[in-house]
Amino acid sequence: MPLSYFGYNLFSQPPSSFLPVTAIPVGPDYVIGPGDSIRIIIWGSVQGEYNQMVDRNGQIAIPKVGVIQVSGLTFSQLQQVLEREFARQYTNFQMNVTLDNLRTIRVYVVGQAASPGSYSISSLSTLVNGLFAAGGPSISGSLRDIQVRRQGKVIVHFDLYDFLIKGIKTKDIRLMPEDVIFIPLAGKRVGIGGPVKTPAIYELKNERTLTDLINLAGGLDPIAFKSRVQVLRIKDRKEMVLSEDDLEKFLSGRLPDIVLADGDLIKVFPVPSVDVKMVRVEGMVQNPGEFGCRDNMRIKDLITFAGGFLLQANMEEAELTRVTVTPEGPQTTRLYINMRRAMAGHLRDNILLKPNDYLFVRPVPDWALYKLVRIEGEVKYPGNYTITKGETLSAVLARAGGLTDKAYAKGAFFTREAVKKMQAEHLQQIVDRLEAELYTVSAAKTEAALEKEDAERQKQVAVQQQKFIAKMRTIVPLGRVVIRLDDPERLRGTPEDLEMQEGDSLLVPQIQQSVNVMGSVMSPTAIIYSPHLTVADYLAQAGGPTKGADVRYIYVIKANGSALSGRGGIFFSGVTSARLDPGDTIVVPENFERVAWLKTVKDITSILANIALTAGVVLVGLKR
Repeated sequence: MPLSYFGYNLFSQPPSSFLPVTAIPVGPDYVIGPGDSIRIIIWGSVQGEYNQMVDRNGQIAIPKVGVIQVSGLTFSQLQQVLEREFARQYTNFQMNVTLDNLRTIRVYVVGQAASPGSYSISSLSTLVNGLFAAGGPSISGSLRDIQVRRQGKVIVHFDLYDFLIKGIKTKDIRLMPEDVIFIPLAGKRVGIGGPVKTPAIYELKNERTLTDLINLAGGLDPIAFKSRVQVLRIKDRKEMVLSEDDLEKFLSGRLPDIVLADGDLIKVFPVPSVDVKMVRVEGMVQNPGEFGCRDNMRIKDLITFAGGFLLQANMEEAELTRVTVTPEGPQTTRLYINMRRAMAGHLRDNILLKPNDYLFVRPVPDWALYKLVRIEGEVKYPGNYTITKGETLSAVLARAGGLTDKAYAKGAFFTREAVKKMQAEHLQQIVDRLEAELYTVSAAKTEAALEKEDAERQKQVAVQQQKFIAKMRTIVPLGRVVIRLDDPERLRGTPEDLEMQEGDSLLVPQIQQSVNVMGSVMSPTAIIYSPHLTVADYLAQAGGPTKGADVRYIYVIKANGSALSGRGGIFFSGVTSARLDPGDTIVVPENFERVAWLKTVKDITSILANIALTAGVVLVGLKR
């Protein structure tokens, strides 16, 4: 298992308990500053209540008392100063001072932080709170020497390992405005793997030796083998040297401890590393895995140790693989076991096991607890239906009660997971091809740019291209299959009567009353369906194509998902006179050749049309 860097996962999802707590009493050492809200209540010979916000000059103004400078005072000093100022005007009174709303302060997290920058945080925030605000140190940043710099001086060196390993938080000081949290580069790092309490890659501070590193990792596990340890070291940045020794000699002090070098990898071995005889069972059992091979252990014993069979286990035939060592090398044989007879104790199948035997308990053929499809919309009984092997669409539709009198069969929306997966792969290939062509053209133009303005313009184009490709990659295919739906009786036995697969979904919409006009038209809209209107009529009602439209490639997406177009485009093929069905969609694409950085891409229109038809989207609004 790969080693991870110790401690950095603390900042991957900051727990809410590390957020600055504001609903707690303010301590006497809290320093007042601009933005704090002070509440003063006096009673006795005079009564009054004052709520004052410390202004940017660090002052508060109290009627009949005057302007009082409070910024820089601690909370305990604030009470004394206010009592003194009020005593100039009043006698025989008592006073209570609290802080209502605390200000925010700005601090800076710089160096090797995950997100360096300036942060506005609560005035009660500590160093650890500031680290969480910036996402903690980056992988290249140190956890052992995090510094707080105030007015040009380092006032604390914070070792996060003290907090993570020992729970010591004494140096987690409260931050002040304009404090700088500086995270330097990480120091010497070494890794330790195997049976130690916390295997990881550690940053060393005062630790120097192998024993120090083991202690840092929490010590050895009880299963650690003390007679063996490996050290992998990079020598002179030229070669890797592997050395091995007796770990016990270093732990006991019989040999001088190994002094660690930057980049060392230490491997501790378990005692389950000696030659233990094991057998393995996989497949349809409750607890598959390895088990110790005992004397006189048989198939039945192994299944008992594995917790017995799963429901779908094939009891007629399991496969046992056995490796035998011969002078010519290892020899593999396979034995086929009737598990029913083996569990009954028949010695022919309940055979003696040998070390390294591998038993695979097969599932019954075509096992699945049940497969589900979904029928929605205008059927009598919509819902999720289980299917059997070979069951067809007409059969499931009949189980769902057939179509209602409001059903619009021409608009049936049928999707299949296998088709969705295939479309996703096809879409990925299309976008990859487009990206490669754009990159090739962009690189050539960048190299050819002589003027600074041309180079800068080409950079802007590259940014637009990247955004365009990123947007294309977010498109999710529908997985739609074009079908011609009908009542179950008329559908049965026709080519449209598909054999159902798990995850299939059928949506039968209500009868549609409109035709959609989308894309580059003056007013994209839905228009009330009329059997007498043609494509040209619907376009005219939508205001006609815009100046940026590519009228050569206008197409119609039928309500059932099929596409209608003519060679050279609708306007050039006579299809403008075609009559449509309710729920059809007329799509007027943009003229993508008008986009300067797409002109040089071959077959751009066909590429984008493929994307549109695969994912059921209309591509409009590209930046020029």
